[in-house]
Amino acid sequence: MSLREEKKAATRCAISEAAATLLIEEGTDAVTVARVSERAGVSARTFHNYFADIDEALVEFLRKVFVTIADQLAAMPAEFSAAEAMEAILIDALNEDGFELYSASTLVLIGDRTRSESKAPPKEEAMNELAEPLVTSMRGRIPGATRFDAEVLLSAYGVAGATAVKTYLALPQPRDPDEGCALVRRAFEVLRDVR
Repeated sequence: MSLREEKKAATRCAISEAAATLLIEEGTDAVTVARVSERAGVSARTFHNYFADIDEALVEFLRKVFVTIADQLAAMPAEFSAAEAMEAILIDALNEDGFELYSASTLVLIGDRTRSESKAPPKEEAMNELAEPLVTSMRGRIPGATRFDAEVLLSAYGVAGATAVKTYLALPQPRDPDEGCALVRRAFEVLRDVR
């Protein structure tokens, strides 16, 4: 990759990260082209050279998050069950400063914000396309798993993780990441205990 291509990729990444960060920190009303451009350190014109609109920038960000989580899932020790692997990924995302930007916890926060505040939440087909690397990675962890099996498991783990993360975020500040980890562990324990 040439230096020019690297710079373009870095600018594209900075814009998509700025959009996601504003959405997480301040909600959908804060995510304007002007605010995202300012946060990314570019002009509005530059924003539009890379993305048609805010939604396109967020989709770019989400694509990278799904790929990151898929890679994390594939890298988990083979002896981990699918549930143990997803639990570990969520726990690893919690840290002293809140959450890793490219993490399962970020997916929870962005999903929650877009569902509750967005006038036009992402279409199901678009989300299915974005989630494809994660579905493929989940199928790779479970011999004989169908696409349906992987989607069911990811939905269940997603709800468990989302419930834990939202409960953690509702705790008074300053929050202790260990409490968040305990909530994630408990959520997955509940999943394992259901018969």
